[in-house]
Amino acid sequence: MKFIYTLLIAIFSFSIIACNKETATTQADVMNTLLTNKSWYLDYSITGSNTKSYVGQPTFMVTYYKDGRTEDSDGLKGTYTVEVINNQSQIHVQVKTASGNPMEVIYNILSVGDNKLALSKVVTGTPTQLYFTSK
Repeated sequence: MKFIYTLLIAIFSFSIIACNKETATTQADVMNTLLTNKSWYLDYSITGSNTKSYVGQPTFMVTYYKDGRTEDSDGLKGTYTVEVINNQSQIHVQVKTASGNPMEVIYNILSVGDNKLALSKVVTGTPTQLYFTSK
């Protein structure tokens, strides 16, 4: 009886450890699947206590492609990866500016669904939340 009890504890412990090792990959895969092959249009942004609405206006748009490419309405093209760092899902975007200089932007994914995306980034020490919808 003691052997069966020990065996059950070992199996339970192994299943918990195995699940934890796969969480980051699974989380990144889910985020990437929800994010890709859609055009995301900026609806509004919040920086500090300032909210800016873009609803009903021509606005910023970004597309993340399944093959890892990205492009936006400002004409920037590059690559991206979805990563999980310290349990935070992030989009790491590598682009070249109009002058040809490489630039990396890191967005924290606050939430992503079939047609809603919320990101956060820090520019000059102030966090900005960006809220998008896909159309």
